Amino acid sequence: MAAFVMADMAALASCLQGQWQFSRTIWEGGEAPQASASASGEMSFAPTEQPAQWLYRERGQLRMLSHGQGRPILFSRLFDYRFGQDRLDVLFADGERVGQPYQSYLLRGNMLVPAADHLCGPDCYNAAYTFDSEDAFSMETFINGPRKRTRVLTTYRRCGDGDNGGTG
Repeated sequence: MAAFVMADMAALASCLQGQWQFSRTIWEGGEAPQASASASGEMSFAPTEQPAQWLYRERGQLRMLSHGQGRPILFSRLFDYRFGQDRLDVLFADGERVGQPYQSYLLRGNMLVPAADHLCGPDCYNAAYTFDSEDAFSMETFINGPRKRTRVLTTYRRCGDGDNGGTG
């Protein structure tokens, strides 16, 4: 089966626009750790007033698996996705770090790969996106530091049964 390949950043931006559902698993610790949390929810990419800039809006529920099923924790996040000629820059769009850079990516075939490490204090964040089709992709993030060793895998599926006509 041939890999799904994006032609360029403009094609990627066009493909991402719309409504998505996500499922996330978080692992903490060393070798072959047990999943410590899971999350699910909805996400959208919507154009902003700025050209080639999308607003990533995520809302969901987090469940801590180590504490039984407990109450879900509601969360939301916003990021600015800025599509350049040869790179994607992601900036914080909520919280105390609004407008500050988070991560930068380069398009390589069916993947977005980190252009550089993102350092937050002593911790290093790296993520890569893999595109399976116009309607499905995943993001795998690794967070390493003196007291952290975390892996986060998020899978995304377009809302509407693969309908490519979602709006943001």
